[in-house]
Amino acid sequence: MAFFRLVKKSFSLDYRSLAFYRFLIGLIIVSDTIYRMLDLTNFYTDVGLVPRSLFLGEMAMPWSFSLLLANGSREFAMIMFSINLLTGLLVMFGFKTRWAMAFAYLMNVSIHNRNWLINNGGDDILRAILFISIFLPLNKFFSVDSALQREKDDLPDETLSTWGLTFYLQVFVIYFIGWVLKNHPIWRVDFTAVYYSSRLDIFTTPFGHWLRQFTNLQKLTTLATILIEWGAPLFMFFSFAFGRFWWMLRVLIVFVMVAFHVGIALTMWIGVFPYTCMVMWLIFLPGAFWDKLGARFRQGRSGPVAIYFDGECRFCEKAVRIMKEFLLLPDAKIEKAQDHPQMLKLMTENNSWVVVGSQNEITHHYEGFISILGHSPWARFLVFVFGSRPVMMVGNTLYRMVASNRQLMSKWSQYVSFTERKKPVLTFRIALELTGAFFFAVLLFWNLSTIKTLNIHVESLKSVARVFHLYQEWNMFSPFPKRDNIWIESPGVLMDGSEIDVITGERDVYSIKDKAFVRSVRNEHWRKFYLNVSEKTENARYYAGYLCRLWNERNQGIVPNVKLRKMEIIVYSQINNLNDEKGPIHRKLSWKHWCFDADYQRESKT
Repeated sequence: MAFFRLVKKSFSLDYRSLAFYRFLIGLIIVSDTIYRMLDLTNFYTDVGLVPRSLFLGEMAMPWSFSLLLANGSREFAMIMFSINLLTGLLVMFGFKTRWAMAFAYLMNVSIHNRNWLINNGGDDILRAILFISIFLPLNKFFSVDSALQREKDDLPDETLSTWGLTFYLQVFVIYFIGWVLKNHPIWRVDFTAVYYSSRLDIFTTPFGHWLRQFTNLQKLTTLATILIEWGAPLFMFFSFAFGRFWWMLRVLIVFVMVAFHVGIALTMWIGVFPYTCMVMWLIFLPGAFWDKLGARFRQGRSGPVAIYFDGECRFCEKAVRIMKEFLLLPDAKIEKAQDHPQMLKLMTENNSWVVVGSQNEITHHYEGFISILGHSPWARFLVFVFGSRPVMMVGNTLYRMVASNRQLMSKWSQYVSFTERKKPVLTFRIALELTGAFFFAVLLFWNLSTIKTLNIHVESLKSVARVFHLYQEWNMFSPFPKRDNIWIESPGVLMDGSEIDVITGERDVYSIKDKAFVRSVRNEHWRKFYLNVSEKTENARYYAGYLCRLWNERNQGIVPNVKLRKMEIIVYSQINNLNDEKGPIHRKLSWKHWCFDADYQRESKT
């Protein structure tokens, strides 16, 4: 029985880890949304790379659901992105968490489905874990939902469910399937995979460029990558085999995987992928880790803080409960001042809450907040900032404004209501667990089908994966990384007869522009798009049409008042060999484009 309890514990998820994961995944949603908004017009409107007519006519699949397809204007796209930004904030702070996570999943599916040509593996991971996260209890700790629950659920510190196991499986397949597909000598015999991937100029960061000189280090990191992708998921799944030391192994695995993805983020521009993976692994931190960390923070504390608020002010009670929750003050005493005559007198005289510190010191107004902050195990270092004289002056002014308008604040906060403990419904719980088990099977068989040698195909389950946008491929840099650098040139002819490279803006259209092209790539979404352009003629056609619209309709030409007449999309590639040697340059005319029908008809006749 002890063994089975250990297995159960090793597969359970601690509520504190779930909360940590929830906060950071919300931060990723917010950050990714803001980052994408920088290219809102280019990627998500009808004057961008993929107008809706083009997407629906040539690219859409039966499961291509996207709210952004309802309208092609910049204003509508801005509204959709603002909604996603709001849902990310709600997820971060755990308000209406399950609904917020569901909307975050829906909005991210809509964003990813609006323009497939810029998506990467990080987007696949984000969609999958957002879907699974809808059904995880993410709001039991460090959340507004938890703060506003007057009667806490009598629950253990961790949870075990089929949805939690599905999350385990999702993380497992990302790495283990990736390891299985890296079955080339470059990875397993020569250990040159990192050497080649580090020489892909379009991906490599300045730090990655600097590391190119250490070829032996690159062999070592290739070997480390293979061992990590094989060992980390296996040791995570079977950590219970290490008995009472299982939680130490789990902490070590999480630390190694976070460090692994930090290394990727420092050396390669691949978007949200490494950051999502770092956050994803943090959900597996065991409860013992938080117990040890909490004990360390509690050392030297003399006692809890007591907060007395105006019992007739519903906003006041909500505010102090939320403060208690997010500052991690479980022992803090929160009571109505009206229940204590002495405290009521102090509150009335000062028109302020009353905060009694662990040394029985009494503070009011903004100074009370500083006292509370000083009792927080994680936020006490902020006293230096929030307790500075300029901030104190602003803080006291704001506090007095709020204190003088408590009734108005209570009216504004009526939609942030207290919740009561709900009695669990057994039939709903059973249905939820069975649904989790079903999606466990969906993810398992989808990922097994990506290993071609197994020849596994369960079309019904694969259709479910497509409908819920859980389709995924973990063949990044598999079976071996790309060996060739690519760059794209776009020589064009203006209406005045002069020539120009439309992408870089250079007048010289004859010299090789590999370095200039790499410098012109703005972010990972453009990197992914250019890779897709280099691989398919259709994508080159889309890009040429966009460049014509960009120059002639959106009036962003490098040469003012001169329209673009025609252009070409030329893809160059050059193989990277060992010892920093380069292969010959290959040139391919991918697409020739006329911006005006009259020019096309006239030149096609000749």
